[in-house]
Amino acid sequence: MGFGALRSMIRPVSRTLSPVSHFSPAARTRGGYMKIQTVTLPKSFGRYPKRRPVDKPRRKRASLKPPGPYAWVKCVPGETILPNQPNQGSVKRRNEKKRMKQHRAFIKSERKIRRGQVQEAKRKKLTLRVEHKMAAVARERAWEERLVELKRIEEEKKHQAAMS
Repeated sequence: MGFGALRSMIRPVSRTLSPVSHFSPAARTRGGYMKIQTVTLPKSFGRYPKRRPVDKPRRKRASLKPPGPYAWVKCVPGETILPNQPNQGSVKRRNEKKRMKQHRAFIKSERKIRRGQVQEAKRKKLTLRVEHKMAAVARERAWEERLVELKRIEEEKKHQAAMS
């Protein structure tokens, strides 16, 4: 029997015999008892902490806003309402909405222009490719004709050499 086996048999027995063994966490504190720490909080803890800086502005509280609509519509009962003064809703965010609409229209027009430019570029690319292919075919044809002509000249030279 090895020393490790003997130790594993003795350890459980020693734990049951002594209430505070040197293996328990209570033995590591002074006097064999666990020490309980009390946490003291600073006096400023009762107050609210300072507000952290944020990148977006704080919303106004609803209680600070005056009651009623944003803008009153000028109309007299019984009379027709002018088109520039609608009868319902306010003119709130009118300029912002107009700006948004203009921005969308601008993006749409730019997209149309860009689409046209892309189509034109594709068309040019295709015509260039066709031109290159046609030039290659023409070069090939010219080379074949040149080869035929060179063979004919070679034959004539051979024929003249044979005659003389």
